[in-house]
Amino acid sequence: MSTAETTAVSTRGKRTRGGRGARRNRSRGSIDRLSSGSLRVRVDAGVDPITGKRHRPTVIVPPGPDDEHQAEVALTRLLNEVDEQRHPKTKVDIAHLVLKYQDERDAARTTVEKDGSLINRHVIPYIGTKNATKDARKTIRALYKDCQRCRHHCTNTNWIEHRTPRKHECDARCRKHQCKGLANNTVRKIHAILSGAYTMAMAEWEWWSVNPIDGLAPPSFEKTDPVPPSTTEAAAIVNEAFRRELAWGVLIFIAMISGARRGEVVALRRRHHDPIKKVLYLREAIAQLDETNELLEKGIKNEIARHIVLDDASNQLLIDYWSALDTAASEAGHNLDDDAFFFSLMPDHSTPLRPRSVTQRYRRMTRAMGLDTQLKCLRHFNATELIAAGVDIRTVAGRLGHSGGGSTTLRFYAAWASEAHQRAAGDLAARLPEHPALLDQIQRAKSAPEAPFERVAARIRSRILAGELADGSIAPSIKEIAATYEVAVGTAHRAADLLRQWGMLSAGGRGKRPLILLPDPQPPTAEQAEDEQPLATAALEPVPRPLDLELLHLGRTVKAFTAEADPADARQLARLLRSSVRRHTAGADADIGDFELIVRNSGEPAVVTVFASL
Repeated sequence: MSTAETTAVSTRGKRTRGGRGARRNRSRGSIDRLSSGSLRVRVDAGVDPITGKRHRPTVIVPPGPDDEHQAEVALTRLLNEVDEQRHPKTKVDIAHLVLKYQDERDAARTTVEKDGSLINRHVIPYIGTKNATKDARKTIRALYKDCQRCRHHCTNTNWIEHRTPRKHECDARCRKHQCKGLANNTVRKIHAILSGAYTMAMAEWEWWSVNPIDGLAPPSFEKTDPVPPSTTEAAAIVNEAFRRELAWGVLIFIAMISGARRGEVVALRRRHHDPIKKVLYLREAIAQLDETNELLEKGIKNEIARHIVLDDASNQLLIDYWSALDTAASEAGHNLDDDAFFFSLMPDHSTPLRPRSVTQRYRRMTRAMGLDTQLKCLRHFNATELIAAGVDIRTVAGRLGHSGGGSTTLRFYAAWASEAHQRAAGDLAARLPEHPALLDQIQRAKSAPEAPFERVAARIRSRILAGELADGSIAPSIKEIAATYEVAVGTAHRAADLLRQWGMLSAGGRGKRPLILLPDPQPPTAEQAEDEQPLATAALEPVPRPLDLELLHLGRTVKAFTAEADPADARQLARLLRSSVRRHTAGADADIGDFELIVRNSGEPAVVTVFASL
């Protein structure tokens, strides 16, 4: 056949002669000679489900001595692929594929959002415009390699990684870029998204009958080597958490003894603790969405509702904790019901803590202690200690909420599992450090405020004691406190609640502003009351001044010291005598009648008085 003319074949196979540009017609395909001399093979594959236009797969055969034969072979192959539904019905790109998959997949909202973040950062910007079928495996494999090389997919390493995209002054946190790849497990998540999209397009949308990325293997799993804190470090972490705040200490202690996930701990409500059965139920979890920071209450992972049997000491700790919360809420005019969250910044405990804030606070605390650990390591600590205590692995898996190993035991052998849980709780309690007694955080905040709301409350208390805010006057509003001390409204609320617990602010009510209250002087302790019994002393002028004191035991001087007191006040001298005797005898029992106190004015040799307890 010359280049000047083309033989055309009708749908019935009849050959005809024609000039340049004529075609061979098939029922669903054609071979055309282009002006360049190449042959274009095209078949009809139906309607593209995306664009609604006719989809015509095409192959170009370059000119040559056997180009007609190659064109016939290509035409037959394309027709067979269409007949066997092995040819894709659309020319959709990868971006359209994964976005449609995100819209139609059946998954939790948090999962869809996390996967969407990976798609927007690592898939669409780099391979989104690529055809979803042509060289799909090669394209996606190259993406995996690039993700493992650099998480920023950089082409130029000479740039600065800024700590924030906002306008700022660079500091040590803005560093020269150094390539660091994504973890294999993160790349595996990207593979799971793409694999799910291709599978859904084949099975449900029928875009193709053969998966274009079938056989593409993801990176291998990374071997994790969790390093939980030691028992000594765990004891230090719990003690430090209780020292900082009661609620914070209870949160860390629950995370340690239960092995619960972060979202499960912050989702705990009052109804989830049964003090009679000594059980903590894990039924819900709190998730924090990445894009909007919205809190979402959802079911726990793997949908395995479980319960944690508590030892006696841990159960009593939670009972005391709720008693303290009830007292604080009552003073603030609130009542905590069964839906109240264990941990909240609100006085009525109506909203939970933010999971990411818990992680950040734990990281700051452990770094200040010189420890390199994370919140999730408490979960590893729980599993490690249970296994070390000899608890069987299925019970450990059940307590941790793992989907394999312990789920069957929990569902079908409840009686045996309950006994195993009880044994696990006792064994774990025996290996854990004893948690400290509940510290009086309310009184501690008066002298050593640490949190911002404690510092605000302490400053307002100082103003009340100094008389700047008169007793019975109207207290500053929450907005005024926030503006005066430049803090958030939530911080101002917590400061006002602390003042109520100190007895320096009235509860107020609907339409009534709280009032300033000057606290009554504290009643003396039993020891002070004993010291304040009337004693016979010399009548001297009642003016406290520096004194030189000598402690005599059976007439022999055993100690000399200085103090400021009123030598005419028998009660002050009695307290000085008793305290010096206790220090001298190191707390041992001693007859205070064998001791005397010689009193002199500071720097003068003359004796003012000799004091003895009669």
